[in-house]
Amino acid sequence: MFFLLRVAFWLTLVLILLPSIPGLQSSQPHAPAPASTAGSAPVDPLQALSAAGSAMSDARGFCDRQPQACAIGSEIATTLGTRAEAGARLLLSYIGEQIAEQKRKVAERANANAPGDTLTAHDLSPAWQAPGSGDGGTRAEADNSTIFGPPVGAPAAAPATATPAVPTPPRRPS
Repeated sequence: MFFLLRVAFWLTLVLILLPSIPGLQSSQPHAPAPASTAGSAPVDPLQALSAAGSAMSDARGFCDRQPQACAIGSEIATTLGTRAEAGARLLLSYIGEQIAEQKRKVAERANANAPGDTLTAHDLSPAWQAPGSGDGGTRAEADNSTIFGPPVGAPAAAPATATPAVPTPPRRPS
């Protein structure tokens, strides 16, 4: 609170000390013209600084002149401070609860999407096989044994005289 008062004071002081713009008219069209000569500022910056200093010294002595008003003001400031602190604690606890709730929801979604069986429908679909030649799948089995070898536990058969399922690349001349 006192920070805002200090900022307001210094900004007001800076605005008072800024030089006036010569062609600028007063914002109040019906205000009487200043009695000073044309081109001079209506308020001298040094007089304004002196007035601000006297106002500050008067404000410092206010509690000496009106102790009851200062006591009531300090009680109000203390009450407002405790209420602001309680409000900030309430706001922080609410935000903390919201963040915890969001984390819980994300964890639930992650657990719901990860069942024990992680196979997808694509994984469960049968592998592609070449269309059969009408021999009941014996050609596909022969092609598989040529590529992958004989089935486990079965005796090794003589290699088929048919062309291999995977063509070999042509050889480059040496």
